[in-house]
Amino acid sequence: MTAQGRFVILCGLLAAAAAVVFFAIAIDHGVYAPGASDVHAGHELAHLRRHLPVRLRHDLNTDFLLRKLYSIVAFAIVGALAAPTFPRKARLVACTLLVAIFSTVIEIAQKLTGTNESLASNAFDVACGAAGGLIGAALWNLGEALARRRRRSS
Repeated sequence: MTAQGRFVILCGLLAAAAAVVFFAIAIDHGVYAPGASDVHAGHELAHLRRHLPVRLRHDLNTDFLLRKLYSIVAFAIVGALAAPTFPRKARLVACTLLVAIFSTVIEIAQKLTGTNESLASNAFDVACGAAGGLIGAALWNLGEALARRRRRSS
């Protein structure tokens, strides 16, 4: 097996391991969504929230924003690790779809473990997952392009 083949397998295994860790976090209600809104009360987002319209204040609380940011970053990690396992031309679409499917599995598991999120909330979470997968693959492509450019110029 070539070094590139071993690298692709390693990246696939790392992506799977990251997915397992993030899945475990997502279904652990004590870790992912403890419901302690006072934990971040002193954070800048809490201060910003006061300046939002009343409807948005309720929907976009600090815990919500932090969980969505965490999910996009986590899904970007999975997307970046999975990226080299796909051909360059199909990478963005493949990683976006792969991570969106993974996000859907998480939403189903969360429903089965007792969350009471709405269908709209679930769809938004899957969209965050897809965005994270796209970001991860795009970052991988960017790094790969920069490495190619550096090799050519030296």
